[in-house]
Amino acid sequence: MSSNSSNFHLGGSPVVVLVIGFIYLTRESEQLLEEEDDHEVTKQESGKNESSSSRCEYFSGKWVFDNNSYPLYKEQDCTFMFDQLACHKFGRKDLSYQNWRWFNATTLLERLRNKRLVFVGDSLNRGQWVSMVCLVETSIPNKELKSMHTNGSLITFKAIEYNATVEFYWAPLLVDSNSNDPVKHQLPDRIVRAQAIEKHAKYWTDANILVFNSYLWWRRPKMKFLWGSFESPHGIYKQIEMLRSYEMPIKTWPDWLEFYVNHNKTQLFFVSMSPTRERYGTDQIALIV
Repeated sequence: MSSNSSNFHLGGSPVVVLVIGFIYLTRESEQLLEEEDDHEVTKQESGKNESSSSRCEYFSGKWVFDNNSYPLYKEQDCTFMFDQLACHKFGRKDLSYQNWRWFNATTLLERLRNKRLVFVGDSLNRGQWVSMVCLVETSIPNKELKSMHTNGSLITFKAIEYNATVEFYWAPLLVDSNSNDPVKHQLPDRIVRAQAIEKHAKYWTDANILVFNSYLWWRRPKMKFLWGSFESPHGIYKQIEMLRSYEMPIKTWPDWLEFYVNHNKTQLFFVSMSPTRERYGTDQIALIV
């Protein structure tokens, strides 16, 4: 699979990429690994065939546990942490997950110089965004050289010296819905406009890197769809079963990207589903994938 987004096929069924450790765990960007030994191991594993040196190996790489230099920040020290993601604050005892290396913040910022990286989706991508921003801001101790701005569903972290932004746009269903509000979106009756995406997409069309996700919000037996606008009294409503309801907007999304995103400029990623934790009784938890 090529990292050149002009080769990213969106016609017909969407291409779904499981992004493990986000991007850059690839041959192109081995330098993000912080230890020279790990760099060499990764290089050997992903570069055995020299003819493939120009290709990104999305599934090559490894997680490295580091209990010496990690964690890079303390949860309470991150200016941009949300309570719903503050595991330590609300009593989590096992914090060893913070010792898995992710990326070198300075190297990432250099790669993002003069660029926009935008996460689009639900709380899963928001968690990815928060984690990335907390790590990145540790490399910018000067408060004057970083900023945060909120505009409706769009939250933007800017590294001023690099003219780089890492952004999150709340669109849990990707297309227009009555759950657009980034705060007040827990509604008993979700309504989706399957073919309406422009309202969201205008905020991220010109991004250099787009990372999408959408799955958990579709896990209902049926979803109500609207043909027409929310303001019109003449709209047509219909209940559609889960699989078909997910399929409809997931087709709208790549069709829109195919025509309105510059594939020579923008890299596109879609994060596949994550496990869902369901509790049964008092002590049994099942992971549903």
